[in-house]
Amino acid sequence: MISVRQFMARFPDEQACRDYLFNIRWPRGFICTKCGEHKHSYIKTRNLFECAICKTQTSITSGTAMHRTKLPLRYWLLTFYWVASGERISARKISIILKLQYRTALKLLHAVRYAMHKADTNWLSAFWLPAKPTDHSIVRKAKLGLLKQADHFIRKFYGHISEKYRYHYFSEYWFRSNNAFNPDGALHKLITSGSMTNYSINEYRWTCSHA
Repeated sequence: MISVRQFMARFPDEQACRDYLFNIRWPRGFICTKCGEHKHSYIKTRNLFECAICKTQTSITSGTAMHRTKLPLRYWLLTFYWVASGERISARKISIILKLQYRTALKLLHAVRYAMHKADTNWLSAFWLPAKPTDHSIVRKAKLGLLKQADHFIRKFYGHISEKYRYHYFSEYWFRSNNAFNPDGALHKLITSGSMTNYSINEYRWTCSHA
């Protein structure tokens, strides 16, 4: 994985961040998430892309943890990098480095944990939920084992936490466990979590309508 200095050198300003996220969301060029149209206009004052046909407006951060953020995108990308690198990053450390209020840094970190949840979701990812009557005994044991390990992870790295946000920390444990040996992949997952356009459906719609 590249160094944090090399990573942030890619993003000297907010426009560089927007260009980067655009290429991730629309790697083959803009396509409307509603109707599949390619033609669009850009509303610079609001940083929105408007479909030329159905007039649906979309931002590069819609559907992601960054949606409607008031923080600089560089802050998000840097936090994603820290988490993906395997470093245990606290809200207090973020508040000091990025010069944010502690409450703002905490909200940022919880949002990143939500991105972790969306990035790695499968039948075991919500292991903290009560077992279903139809669950096999193997599934029950697997969930119980994960729950114990996640609780140990929380006690070791965070100590006392708010019960309101415990599942956020469970999501962090699950994500880190699955991506511990692939930091570059983890970074890509966090950035793209919820932001990928379904080309297979929308391009099919567009092709049919323009045939």
